[in-house]
Amino acid sequence: MKIDILSLFPNLFEGAFTESIIKRCVEKGIVEINIHNFRDFTTDPHGNVDDTPFGGGSGMVLACQPIFDCISSLKTDDRLVIMMTPSGKTYNQKMAYELSTKKHLIILCGHYEGFDERITSICDMEISVGDYVLTGGELPSMILVD
Repeated sequence: MKIDILSLFPNLFEGAFTESIIKRCVEKGIVEINIHNFRDFTTDPHGNVDDTPFGGGSGMVLACQPIFDCISSLKTDDRLVIMMTPSGKTYNQKMAYELSTKKHLIILCGHYEGFDERITSICDMEISVGDYVLTGGELPSMILVD
């Protein structure tokens, strides 16, 4: 299985996948895990990856362009794009089993006030790890991978 994780904070993953069972799975070639900073894909001259919500409102949302370009660079025929979001379907053991049968997962971690709504058009599913508030999608993506 190949897992690509898109995050603005790739350093958060340094310990999570280099210890214990996941480390052994990576070493044995059972799983390949790649972390991508989608800021590397922005065309904004200042490196911005967020924008004000198109419909108005407070806060900032993640912009489409860098995420679209990052996912486009990773797409394979057998990929499944997952958006980690509090409004998604609640992650459970049945879903974990179903995802374990996939060949390629692309997991998108959010931050700020959320995503530009157009980003959902390129995602196959939205997943939540529970009814509580976290600072971003990195911890939920680690739960999903574990």
